[in-house]
This record gives sequence, structure tokens and C-alpha cells, in this order.
Amino acid sequence: MTNLIIDSTVANSVNPSINLAALGVPSNVVVSNTTSTVQPSPFELLKSLESARISWETVELAQSNNRLYSILKQAYSFYLVMKQDADKEVRKAKLEAMEAFIADKGYTNSFGATTHDMTRVVKCVFGVDRRRVSAYSIALREALRQEVGADDLVTFLQENGGVEQIRMGGTKPLSATKRAELVKAEVSEAVISKVKFDAETVKANADWVDKQVVFVATYLPTGEFEVNAVVRHDGAVNTALAAYYTLAQAKKREEANALKKAEADAIAAQKSEAKAEDKTAKQIAKTAKEVAEKVQAAKATEAFNNVFETEAAEAELV
Repeated sequence: MTNLIIDSTVANSVNPSINLAALGVPSNVVVSNTTSTVQPSPFELLKSLESARISWETVELAQSNNRLYSILKQAYSFYLVMKQDADKEVRKAKLEAMEAFIADKGYTNSFGATTHDMTRVVKCVFGVDRRRVSAYSIALREALRQEVGADDLVTFLQENGGVEQIRMGGTKPLSATKRAELVKAEVSEAVISKVKFDAETVKANADWVDKQVVFVATYLPTGEFEVNAVVRHDGAVNTALAAYYTLAQAKKREEANALKKAEADAIAAQKSEAKAEDKTAKQIAKTAKEVAEKVQAAKATEAFNNVFETEAAEAELV
């Protein structure tokens, strides 16, 4: 027995007629499912779009951001080496490479006298899109301001909502607790002096063994400190450590600025010396040329006089 399958859409459109007897064989006619596809409701459509967005964020966008952060990390590392490497020649090589790259790409006129070198590095990497270069430079300079290491840059960007959030001012100053944590071990290891108080004045407390406290002291003209109170409180300790961190960072920035100024002054001095040497060389060359011209003129005069004297002598003989 032959089964004949007819698509209902074709049947409805052309109204075919089939003479089963003419086929000469027993036949069954099976009509395909005529149920139309059900369109999703607006609510289901939104749910579907949400799922697509989640998939995009967790897979495609995440991969794209990870790749971007990797490139930013390398650019940030380039800048740190160019500015902070202990070897002056290494710093110089990085700077010269950057300047040569900028000249090769024709970016020189894109920068002003006060353009941050971080922006120059970002420009070398990300090209002519000014908005993108600006956004990335702002994010990396914020990381620089917070003294984020190259290895910690990706975490910094992720924890602060990404480049765009940082560009819009989304980063928050480090909390007092965070600042305290960053210097707690450093301060503990830096033993300035040891002080022991009378047991009746400051009673021992085993709960505070190996823990930090705050001294309220008065600085005396003799260079001594007169301790007025001992504060045993975590909040007070954190506040003191946070203040220490802030002052230490300010000092580091001052030292970095002083180093940067010293380097700039040294470069300016080198350029000035080179210019002076070039001017001296040109003056020497000019003087040498004048001397050579005078010598040549003297020789020409001497030759002329010799010829004239010879001709005069010959005339007298005649």
C-alpha cells in the first residue's frame, strides 16, 4: 500500500484532485500537520532576549573584555618600565622607542606640551580614535594614581566596573580600612624605638599582645616624645594607619615628581649642550672655511704676482 503525503499549503492553494482509481494501487492519503507555528508572547520574547544578553555578557563580552584588559595591562607595564625601571638605559630605550613610534605614525601633532606620557603610550597602541584613547588613558592614570601594579591592573579594572565606569569617575578613594591594611605589615616591621610604661600607669592586657595601639604624644623641644595616652581601639589604629598611608603616598608622589623634574631638566640640559656643541661646530666650520678661502686667495694672489714678475723680467731682458 502506498502512502501519499500532501502538504496542506499546496493543497489549499491549487485545489488538486487525485483520481485514486487511475493509480492502479490501493492508496492512503495522509495530510501533513496544518497547525501554524505559535508566535511567542511579548513577555516570552523579552525573556528570550534577556537570555541572549546574559549569554553575550558571560561569553562573548567577557572574552572581549579579557582580551582588552590584557592589552591595557601590557601598555600599562610599558609605561611603568619607561618611568620606574631602576636602569636608566632601560627607561631611555623605552622612551626613545615610544617617540620613534609616534614620529613614524605621524602622531606628533596630536599632543600638547602637557600631554601625559600615559596618553602617548595608549595612542601608540590604540591609534587615532580620540575618545577611546582618552577613556583608556584616564583609566590607566587612575590606576597609576592608586599605585596599582601591572599584575593587579586587570583586577583593578574589573572591581571598578571597567574602563568606562572609571572614565566617568566611578572609582572610589580607598577606604580607611583598606589603606590601613596596605601599610599595617610595613609599619609593624619598622621598629623605631621600644617604650615600657609603669605597670600601674598602663596595666598589662593579654588580649592586646602583638596588637597595635595608638600613642597620643607631645613632641618636646628636646626631641623627645611625651606620651600622654595609650589608645587600645581598632578604629583608632586603622585611622592612624590610614593617615600614615596617605602621608606616605604623598611623599612618594613628591619624590616621583622630583625624579620626573630631574629627568626633564637633565634632558633639557643635554639638548642645550647638544645645541651649543652644534653651534660651536658650525662656528668652527665657518672659521675653517674662511681661513681656507683666505689661504686660497693668498695663493691665487701669489701666483698672479709671480706671473706678473716673470713677465716684467722678460720685458726688461728684451
